Amino acid sequence: MPTRRVLWLVPVFLAVHNAEEALFFPRYLPLVLARLPRGWQAVAAPLTTGQVWSALAVVTGVAFAVAWWALRRPDSRIALWLLLLIQSAVLLNAVWHLVVAVVLFGGYAPGLVTALVLNLPFSLHLLRRAVRERWLSRPASWALAPGAILLHGPLLAALLLATERL
Repeated sequence: MPTRRVLWLVPVFLAVHNAEEALFFPRYLPLVLARLPRGWQAVAAPLTTGQVWSALAVVTGVAFAVAWWALRRPDSRIALWLLLLIQSAVLLNAVWHLVVAVVLFGGYAPGLVTALVLNLPFSLHLLRRAVRERWLSRPASWALAPGAILLHGPLLAALLLATERL
């Protein structure tokens, strides 16, 4: 598949995944809160479905904007790196969904199906292809892992807190 087409799958698959989360999260929020350790319950208790939906919409919109930028400016290494960073965070998110589904729920967690069926295999394919075809320098490629941890952890938490004001 040509690079331009494959890059559009980043926001498309993320949008499908986020739609699954948005659809099933309201039913699972009470279960999440009940099964979290006590210290984490106090932090997560104020979280609302509206905040989650807003954060999912922002994340999806940003992914489409970055994909559009990367495709309009094919020579932009920054746009390409950001798009691969998003996919790296999606890979981390897929693993996170599997762990949460098994440990916290003993089965399904919102987003698990698309995480395992779409995002995990696509992430592995895209990131392997990017390395194999040298889309990025070696240091830029290595920077994706810590960037994904930062994006999936503190920055996502900050986004959820920011949506409280929306």
